[in-house]
Amino acid sequence: MLKPNRIVFLKALFYASDFFYVFDKVTYKTKVVYSEKTIKNTNADQGLYLIQDVPNYLKTHTPEKSKFKKTEVQTLQGFLVETNKFDTLEAYLKHNFGAKSRSNLRRYQNRLEKCFTIDYTCYYGSIPKEEYNKLFIALKELLIRRFEEKKESNYELQHFDEYHDLIYNLILKKEASLFVIYHNKKPISIRINMFKANLGFYIMSCYDIDYSKFHLGAIDMLKNIEWCFKNDIATYDLLKGYEYYKKDWMTTTYSYYNHIIYDANSSKATLVAFFTKLRISYRYKLYYILKRINLHHPYKKIKQFLYNLSNKNKNHKELKQLTVSDLNLNKKENRIDFENNTNYHFIKKYVIDLLFISKEHYNDIKVYRILAEENYIVIEGKNKEWFFKILN
Repeated sequence: MLKPNRIVFLKALFYASDFFYVFDKVTYKTKVVYSEKTIKNTNADQGLYLIQDVPNYLKTHTPEKSKFKKTEVQTLQGFLVETNKFDTLEAYLKHNFGAKSRSNLRRYQNRLEKCFTIDYTCYYGSIPKEEYNKLFIALKELLIRRFEEKKESNYELQHFDEYHDLIYNLILKKEASLFVIYHNKKPISIRINMFKANLGFYIMSCYDIDYSKFHLGAIDMLKNIEWCFKNDIATYDLLKGYEYYKKDWMTTTYSYYNHIIYDANSSKATLVAFFTKLRISYRYKLYYILKRINLHHPYKKIKQFLYNLSNKNKNHKELKQLTVSDLNLNKKENRIDFENNTNYHFIKKYVIDLLFISKEHYNDIKVYRILAEENYIVIEGKNKEWFFKILN
């Protein structure tokens, strides 16, 4: 049975261009994004290709006098930030956000920088290999924790090693970047972007969930869009998925298409192309019907239930805040190193949540065990103390 050779458009565009023997050019408006003067025919005898996730704001060009024909199927929706439609970042923010939302974004960033020692770094054109490897190790750890919090299996990890192998050289060629938010030189948010010509593509990101109170995801998105403005990136493609979040930042949506490329001289390839298109078309029609009647919500709950079943043996310690305490406060000899002692890592999130409210600085925070009471601790800031009990 003849099966289509599957090619993911964006991956091929960046690091498998020799798969593009079915296209000789990809353009964005009048700008050439990809061009292959010598059409490679390594697998030309295959006669059937499925090019997945082609955004319709890009135009693909088939070589003249090619034996290949193309048919298309509309699939999912993507989200685009058209930075070229605005003169400044502020103009873009006014277009997408009301005055209160813009004020909140500024407040989140100011609060983060007030409570922590923060550095924003974009590795684009160069990066020490040692730091590159450290960042990918950190990103993997952040992704695992984030998906554990969401009670979902991490689908992004299946491609993680592939990205690790390939992104470094793309950074050196200025076709990719790693945007990192550091706290005390420790990465707390990492984002991978790719670039072709003056087009930007968001690939993957994650932040440390301990900092969720500070809306780190929103700050990361804001800083990356700001970077795109400063570096004359015409559009920043947020890709598909997570509509509830991306719709706030996008300026327009676009459609993805699957392109079925087949050898018009082969009756077998032509027939399989027809049935391939039919199958994909019905699959996405069903998807949108189920989405319209909100059946994807119970599906997500079932996935979370199954995740909980498979992870039910994991122990999670918690803190219960005490509103009034007459505890013995002889504590100075029992300081807890919650940063480096793995038994107390769980305390960090509670510390950070308190900082958001109190506006204390992280470097001023100390945590002590209370001598006279088992499993009782005090979190001490410069101006305030909070008492907690550790719950197993």
